[in-house]
Amino acid sequence: MPQSFNALYQTTCSAQAYELALTMIDEVFAAKYCFVGRLNSHGTHIDTKAFHIDGTTQPNIQYALDCTPCADAIESKDVCFYEDNVAALFPDDLMLTELGVNAYIGVTLRDVKREPIGILVALFQEPQQFTEVKQQWFQDLAFIVAAQTRYDIDIDKKNRLVAELSLRNIVFEQSKEAIMITDSENNILRVNPAFELYTGYRESELVGRPPGILSSGRHDAKFYERMWQQLKQQGHWRGEIYNRRKNGEVYPEELSITVNRDEDGSISHYIGLFRDISDWKESERQLRFYASQEPLTGLHNRRSFLERVEQHISLYRTTKSPSSLLFLNLDRFKDINDLYGPEVGDKVLVAVALRLQNSVLSSDVLSRYGGDEFTILIVDSTPEQVLFCADNILSRVCQPIRLGELNIELSCSIGINHIDQDVDSATVFVRNANHAMLSAKRAATENIVVFSDKVEGVYLRKIQLRDKLHKALRADELDVAYQPIINNITGRITKFEALARWHDAELGTIYPDEFIAIAEEFGLISLLGQFVLNRALADLAAIHGHGYKSIAMTVNRSATEFNHLLHPVEHILSALETHDIPASQLTIEVTESVSINAQNQVENQLNKLRAHGVKVALDDFCTGYSSLSHLIDVRADYIKIDKSFTQQILFEHKHQVVIASLIKIASELEMEVIAEGVETQEEQAKLQEYGCHFSQGYYYSQPVPLDKAIDLLHRYNN
Repeated sequence: MPQSFNALYQTTCSAQAYELALTMIDEVFAAKYCFVGRLNSHGTHIDTKAFHIDGTTQPNIQYALDCTPCADAIESKDVCFYEDNVAALFPDDLMLTELGVNAYIGVTLRDVKREPIGILVALFQEPQQFTEVKQQWFQDLAFIVAAQTRYDIDIDKKNRLVAELSLRNIVFEQSKEAIMITDSENNILRVNPAFELYTGYRESELVGRPPGILSSGRHDAKFYERMWQQLKQQGHWRGEIYNRRKNGEVYPEELSITVNRDEDGSISHYIGLFRDISDWKESERQLRFYASQEPLTGLHNRRSFLERVEQHISLYRTTKSPSSLLFLNLDRFKDINDLYGPEVGDKVLVAVALRLQNSVLSSDVLSRYGGDEFTILIVDSTPEQVLFCADNILSRVCQPIRLGELNIELSCSIGINHIDQDVDSATVFVRNANHAMLSAKRAATENIVVFSDKVEGVYLRKIQLRDKLHKALRADELDVAYQPIINNITGRITKFEALARWHDAELGTIYPDEFIAIAEEFGLISLLGQFVLNRALADLAAIHGHGYKSIAMTVNRSATEFNHLLHPVEHILSALETHDIPASQLTIEVTESVSINAQNQVENQLNKLRAHGVKVALDDFCTGYSSLSHLIDVRADYIKIDKSFTQQILFEHKHQVVIASLIKIASELEMEVIAEGVETQEEQAKLQEYGCHFSQGYYYSQPVPLDKAIDLLHRYNN
């Protein structure tokens, strides 16, 4: 948000502070109505202390709390908001209906004991979207207004006490605010015990001396000239001032000075009241810190970074001063969190932040953009210099991190975007660098990618495919093809593997490697998995209807579905029941490497399926993180040898040894082996020689539609 709160600290009275706060709300939110309200002593009404309509000050009103959104806000610890139809939600609040209010946001003002004392509210006639940034800004503003309200309440309490008791001396002695009384020549006459406590001086040390004995030296002569000028013209002064305690410590105080005059109008005394606002100043410092910096690493946060980027874009428009933006993402950081815990993950992020700080100049802007993402604005550098800097960053970040006995290996992907005329906002600048980073992450051989038209084209195609895939899944416009799996003893088809296929009317054929990756990235994989499962089981029922009742079906499932889909086992069992397919005739296939990385989550679900009779297959064995111990840990019915091994079986002795050994071990563990990618009779013969149980590949058939799958059954199983 563009608004700064600095001006609030310069106000000289509560009315001015409240009006300024509402003016800020008018500028940031464009609210129809907004007000600062004080809770009455019974807690039943709000009495407004400042009230705006369309940015114009209005007479104050009283607002009953019962059955209103303000009642909810008073009870809430956080920002309370309703983005639309708030009047319908609170039908008994007639004011909302009369004013045509649709949206509401409010924050409770609280005293030091966290008890409610008032409320800050904005009302809108049009529906709103209260983003996290807007909510935080509104809450930060309320924090400052609450401090002012607390001070006003303290002052009110003190004034009532004076009026009711008329015991000025008791008030003077027992006040928690420091009080100093000087004569007309500004020599100290009296100070109260609170003053002695705050400053460390005894009254006897101060009487007859000027208040300048407390001066910190931080304020120049003009500061005091303005103070005395206001005292002379208005009879009071209020502001922040730094003074010095007896022990030499400088501290901030909020000071209020009032001129006391005798009956003939001559100045008789000056009365000064102050309170130590060191704690308030520390809260202000923290507020400013969190407004611009990310607490874990101390780097700029996203909002602050984007503001700095906007400044450089404006500078570029006038001076053509070059700048480049780097978007860095740690690879497989989630694995570090999952394996070692978030505490270690935080230490890794702090270590990376320090390495980045040591890799850039002080003029560059560095932020933790979010999670394991970092952004760097490099100014006044050529593209060649920026690329050199990126290489340096890459080499530093990718050095192992030693944490106690842990030695954590790191890698990262970096996207670069150089500023040009097409960069019209910070959002576009960062977005393009992010696209380049994603291209680097997808590339197996590149860790650094510079944004280009090609990178943008890849991104735009991804977005296009995402939207088309979502629409196609909703409309059941994808197809499923079936590749037979052959029993190597009988030579008959024992089951089919269901494989998604997509032909778009505009784009033509989109291959599975591309659209499955899109589904994974944009959260459509569960929809895709359910579509294939239901279509495959429906087609299996049709196959059974042709008399081939022993044929089974294999369906691939992503680990994402098991990790994030609610009740994944129930979804599968329900589909089996819907299509009247025995559980034993369905095989759920997951990749071996995925099942390792998500072992606890995925295996629990797979074991539940096996308990109901569903078969489980590990796909792509012999690749990724294969280990023999994993064959013992995972309860699988089938192991699928990846085609990259199958197609080397005639030429590579090492591949032959691995395949032969795996078939023997799996058989001993009561598992069966399926070899994928069989393309020649010689490969098939070698697999049969090793005792492989099943074969799958183009030697028998490519994936085919349902009608051709039935033709294959006529060919192989009759």
